[in-house]
Amino acid sequence: MKKFLTVFALLTALTVFAGVSFAQRGMGPQYPIGVDSAKAQQYCKEIQPLYQKDLQLRGELLTLWAQPNPDWNAIKHKEQERASLKVEMHKKAYEMGLPYAPAGKRGLNIRRICGW
Repeated sequence: MKKFLTVFALLTALTVFAGVSFAQRGMGPQYPIGVDSAKAQQYCKEIQPLYQKDLQLRGELLTLWAQPNPDWNAIKHKEQERASLKVEMHKKAYEMGLPYAPAGKRGLNIRRICGW
């Protein structure tokens, strides 16, 4: 009985520590601190056509990359066009007083806020 309780206690402790180690971060707040939700929604409305164009360019880029002999000039042009769209989106966010850094760097995560 003593061995059983010792093994049971060790397995319980191991399970507790394993559960904690596999835990993940929660969703957290939907908006970064200090972001007005009305401004964020207005930004979403203004940005949606640009975001759709960015998704379209991404699809075209994937198609160009998948070709057996890629057209490097076309790829370069699409990449530059996509970069200018991203700069334009960041510029609009800056003009509205929203954080405009990339999403991983405390920016405005538009996919989560806008629900796209």
